[in-house]
Amino acid sequence: MREPVLDFDVDHYINRFVPRPKLHLLPKPISWFLGYRSEPTPLIGSLVVWFYAFLGAFLGLIVVQAVFQAKGIKDHGAPTVIASLGAAAILEYHTIDSPLSQPRNAILGQALAAIIGVGITKLFQLNSNFENLRWVAGALAVGLSSAFMGFTNTIHPPAGATALLAVTTPEITELGWFLVPLILLGSVLLVAVGCVTNNIQRQFPVYFWTAADLSRPNKEGDIERQDCESGGDGTGIGVINGSPCEKESIEGRPHIMITDRHISIPDWLPLDEEEKSMLEIFRSKLMEDLGSTSSRVTDGTFVHDPDSC
Repeated sequence: MREPVLDFDVDHYINRFVPRPKLHLLPKPISWFLGYRSEPTPLIGSLVVWFYAFLGAFLGLIVVQAVFQAKGIKDHGAPTVIASLGAAAILEYHTIDSPLSQPRNAILGQALAAIIGVGITKLFQLNSNFENLRWVAGALAVGLSSAFMGFTNTIHPPAGATALLAVTTPEITELGWFLVPLILLGSVLLVAVGCVTNNIQRQFPVYFWTAADLSRPNKEGDIERQDCESGGDGTGIGVINGSPCEKESIEGRPHIMITDRHISIPDWLPLDEEEKSMLEIFRSKLMEDLGSTSSRVTDGTFVHDPDSC
């Protein structure tokens, strides 16, 4: 008998209210720069990735700093840029396929951290000894931000720096609640520039809200038929859950197969160690759900499938 596991996933409760993306219905030039692909994106070399990472980070931060120089924003004491946006640029333009880089995490994670950082600052400022307590307040702000980002599935590492800056850096502390719309503006601008530069030869975002299937029961109690072309969510990535188009979606199309024993990937699809670890986590969860008592497979877990092409 398995021991009870304390687990919570907020998406289990809110995804039922989130509409499925319909990006495939938009004109192709628009859907393209919003990350929709009807076919897998061709692989590009690391030198090309580095070039577009440079281009995106340069243009993204140039745009953010230019907007921050606007008179209405500058009059509120806004700095040239918030340092945590520099860290966010690395995620938004380099590791663009990471869950940490997707719009939900990049925007909501930053906003949540800013709210917590400013809130903790205001609370500690009630103490006349605030200057000597900044270090405690900063640690508390980052800790709470980490917990709440985990709770809301919006983990974004640069947001931890935002919470810390809100408490420990006097220039940012002076912004008060203005930090929240300011960091929101900067984050939205980075994502917007990313939709342009990242989609020239790559794909961004992989999804806007979640990679999970957003299909929901219809009036007959069945699962709505997924769009076989888009994988069900308009992003080109979908989770098939016994839908009528399951056979059409799998057979003859590129796919990754995960079972409790092994993970099958196409020959042409290279995976780095981080990506393999993520797939291995899914396989482990599948073993747990099946109540498997077999030992963990460490050799031959990843199987290359030449027919998946």
